[in-house]
Amino acid sequence: MKRVEGRGGRLLRRALMILALVGFAAPQGLAGQWVIGAQAGFPAFTVAGRSPEGATYGRQFRVLASGVIGYRVGSSVVLRVEPGLVQKGSGVSFEVEGVEEPVDSLSLNLDYISVPFVAQVFTPGGRGFVTAGMEVGILSSAMLNTASSGQEADVKDLLESTDMSLLFGAGGLVRRSQPEVSLELRYSQSLTKAFAGGADTAIPTGLRSSGLQLMAGVSWRLGGDR
Repeated sequence: MKRVEGRGGRLLRRALMILALVGFAAPQGLAGQWVIGAQAGFPAFTVAGRSPEGATYGRQFRVLASGVIGYRVGSSVVLRVEPGLVQKGSGVSFEVEGVEEPVDSLSLNLDYISVPFVAQVFTPGGRGFVTAGMEVGILSSAMLNTASSGQEADVKDLLESTDMSLLFGAGGLVRRSQPEVSLELRYSQSLTKAFAGGADTAIPTGLRSSGLQLMAGVSWRLGGDR
């Protein structure tokens, strides 16, 4: 776990250094400008990995919210840091004899302090864009809930404290004047295992999260050419 935390910390420092260098050292001809804003949305995550016998994983709809600090280079590229909170998780359904559909039994709810680093590239008309980058998440809460009894168990100590994910997305501006308003659909794929495994626990081994995030954002451009 310490090795993962160290790798996440190094990634955070490097990404912030790159953003600062671009912001302060970009040539004047690139007409750079700062971007600030906020965004919120609804992530739909599930997990993949070894599952208990007769069990399947389901998707959970939760929430996310973050700030936005970016730097626009030229007219088409924005480098962004988006610190905030993202909730992930998954339901676990088990097959029950005599019941046709699997029965919801458990849910794993994970809350992360999230710091995505993304590049946003706009189309020539400036209306649409695609994004790509990496997200570093620090686990702040992990609860395993039992549907039948309503009992909750804190399983944070059993999980890796740092998660890293690849991000890919596409969206567009629904308002181009200040403040800009955007909608984006983003896909996230975890690169690290949330849980490495253990025979004496109820959590399956090798879990990785993946999911879609539907987000709405608002932003302002500061300085530079508008």
